[in-house]
Amino acid sequence: MEGVVETYKTAGSRLPDCLHACGSCSPCRLVMIHFRCSSLAEAETCPMAYKCMCNNKSYPVP
Repeated sequence: MEGVVETYKTAGSRLPDCLHACGSCSPCRLVMIHFRCSSLAEAETCPMAYKCMCNNKSYPVP
């Protein structure tokens, strides 16, 4: 169908929003930080974090 927009909702939590995190710096975008796990067995539970980035400077996620 042409001109039809479908919206999907997913279960679970939403990703953090960086809309106002970088102040006047633009574009402010969400970046996922991966940590290296010591073994492959830990890979599923390896922590991840998010930061807001603008012009190679990181800002805390609100």
